[in-house]
Amino acid sequence: MKKILLLFTIVFIFTLSAQAQIDITRPIEQLGFNENTIVTNVQGKKYTYQDWSKLMATGKYKLNPVKHDSDSTAFVLTERDEAAENKEMAKAPKPEETKFFKTGNPFTFFDMKEVNSTLIRSADLKGKIVVLNFWFIACPPCRYEMPELSRVAEAYQNRKDVVFIGISLDKTENIERFLKVSPFKYHIVGDSMSLFAYYGVDQCPASLVIDKDGIIRFNSQGYGEGAVPYWIRKTIDEIK
Repeated sequence: MKKILLLFTIVFIFTLSAQAQIDITRPIEQLGFNENTIVTNVQGKKYTYQDWSKLMATGKYKLNPVKHDSDSTAFVLTERDEAAENKEMAKAPKPEETKFFKTGNPFTFFDMKEVNSTLIRSADLKGKIVVLNFWFIACPPCRYEMPELSRVAEAYQNRKDVVFIGISLDKTENIERFLKVSPFKYHIVGDSMSLFAYYGVDQCPASLVIDKDGIIRFNSQGYGEGAVPYWIRKTIDEIK
């Protein structure tokens, strides 16, 4: 598979203000998958919202953005062939690592509050595999990979030793509105400018897998042509 790593790069001016966030210039509901999303098959035939949403609900299909590096509203619906996809991903280059995290380094956790006010205690993450995703609503690639990241989280939902956390720049009330149209099956933490500043995160999406000893075992930035979910699974399964 040809390596195409498309990054949605942002430059942050960090402040201590808890209100800092990335501006959203469109109604939040329009940024999620909705009735206005254009979905076709590989031959270009357009689906109705009712038809493609029902097919997606079966778990046997996936949405691929027509343009990975733009704010696209057009997607191609394809039937899954996981054996073929895994074989292709195994041959492909590993997604590019971030400039702000390094595989093999320890990761520092802090107490975090989910948008539903549930407290995630750093002490409770010790001895667990933690999967992190840094994102924000106005980041197109962040939104494109959410269905696949959610699918990975659901695959490990019975593993009490694996925790999935999404850390967002956006205000809690905006995240709550967004998640109603585009569910994200991670534990979602909002109002996180201070965490982005501490970790030095200035490109999204960024994903990490941290092992039970608190060591970063995988990290990536960008959409990576949809390869990130495969590598998250692979890394989790390799951790003993």
